[in-house]
Amino acid sequence: MQITIDHGSDRAVYQQIMDQVKRDIAMGRLKTGQRLPTVRELSATLVINPNTIAKAYRQLEQDGIIVTRPGAGTFAAELSSHLSRTVRRRILHEQLELLVVEAVHMQIDSETLREWFEGTLKRFRFDEKGQADE
Repeated sequence: MQITIDHGSDRAVYQQIMDQVKRDIAMGRLKTGQRLPTVRELSATLVINPNTIAKAYRQLEQDGIIVTRPGAGTFAAELSSHLSRTVRRRILHEQLELLVVEAVHMQIDSETLREWFEGTLKRFRFDEKGQADE
């Protein structure tokens, strides 16, 4: 697992960590049951406060992305959503709307945005039915 922090980003460091862990799991770089670095290890690697790492890990655990086993470590959880389909749809629609707003402001036409979206989808793990692999 390789995490890079952009100190010039408007996004908080703990959120950048969360984003990258979620991305690595979604792309299959971090497999279900695979151990994540400890808070101390990641803190030393990134040269940031351990409390920041701990905050990211706590939120990821609350979201069901990772699990902590006392004495054993922190691991990637099995991909499953406890959220209802309606809630998942609402959350993703809000994110897509934000993306489209940004594209409009950057004067990106809909066809280009559609091509980029399709290209991005191809990089992630989906089965032949278009479902995210578990």
